Amino acid sequence: MSSIAIVCAGLLAASVWAVSPWEKRQIDNFEVSSLKGLEAVAVEVKIARDRPETLSLLSKQQLQGEVEMALQGGGIKISRPMRDVGLYIVIVKVARPGRRDDLTCAIHVQSSLLQVVHLSRDTTIRTRSQTWPSVGHARFGVVSLGLAKGLIERTVKDQARDFIADWKAANPHR
Repeated sequence: MSSIAIVCAGLLAASVWAVSPWEKRQIDNFEVSSLKGLEAVAVEVKIARDRPETLSLLSKQQLQGEVEMALQGGGIKISRPMRDVGLYIVIVKVARPGRRDDLTCAIHVQSSLLQVVHLSRDTTIRTRSQTWPSVGHARFGVVSLGLAKGLIERTVKDQARDFIADWKAANPHR
């Protein structure tokens, strides 16, 4: 085996390991990444609280800014929302138990990419669909109020990092 073939095999193995399990499943099922050729995304963060005071220090604007900075730092352009631009959406849900003296809360953080797709049975029909990850990529847990905000922020950053890694693997020349 020539040294070029060994280097190529090594690079191929490295690129396969660079993708998340969710992206690997997408590639295994459809033989291509839904992120290939993606130039830019719009970002939207939504925070759903059971009560307005639940984790009131958690800021949609702060999380959105952090996501946009992370994606830009990874080489992904940020766009304003448009019909044909992918929408990277982060949904954060927080809820407190019914007892006021309980100092815990339940959190759910999910990041995904929605893109306009054409139906294979009728390509004139277009709709927006979740294309990344191919299956759920969420974190759920019950944590103390003191740790919840930091855990949410870390999870949002971790999920953005996974997206960036998958995007870079699908677009190696960017």
